[in-house]
Amino acid sequence: MSPLIIASTVLALGLYIPLCIQIVRGTAKQNLTTWLLWATLDLIVVATLIVQHGNFLLPIAYTLGSGITALCIMRSKNATWTWFESFVTFLVVVCLVIWTFSDAKSATVVSSIALVIAGIPQLVESYIEPWNTPIFIYVGYFTANGLSILGAKNWSVEERFYPVCAAIFCLAVSTLALRKFWLKRGDVPVT
Repeated sequence: MSPLIIASTVLALGLYIPLCIQIVRGTAKQNLTTWLLWATLDLIVVATLIVQHGNFLLPIAYTLGSGITALCIMRSKNATWTWFESFVTFLVVVCLVIWTFSDAKSATVVSSIALVIAGIPQLVESYIEPWNTPIFIYVGYFTANGLSILGAKNWSVEERFYPVCAAIFCLAVSTLALRKFWLKRGDVPVT
């Protein structure tokens, strides 16, 4: 296992500590649906990558961390569920149905895409309330994904597709959260 992949995993696991503290204290708001779906989908990605002897260590960290984060969100009593979360869950289920009838490589692709779809509620919340998004946590996850990409053995789906998808998502959340530095609290963008 590459030292960069090990470093990415340690970094990702370490980032869950301040994230969960911020969630419990109420200084960061995260979407429960996103984190529940991520925990489930990350587990599927882990299984498909293990079968392919691929880059699975970071997704294991994300599976554990997503589950713990979902529990922290539930404990904070700051969770909502609307038609939008139901729609995103439906899209993820469609991806899982495709995953069921796919080979391992296709399953990795579909599961990784489903992870990005599952993050849509968090993207929306980061757009609407950027001051509640823990930007440095997502920059850290972006870095962890980058380390995993650099540490991969080759440019194959089983080695790099998942961390590339996750890196793009984390970059998007970070970019939306950057707006907190010029928006005033209460300046809600038009939705």
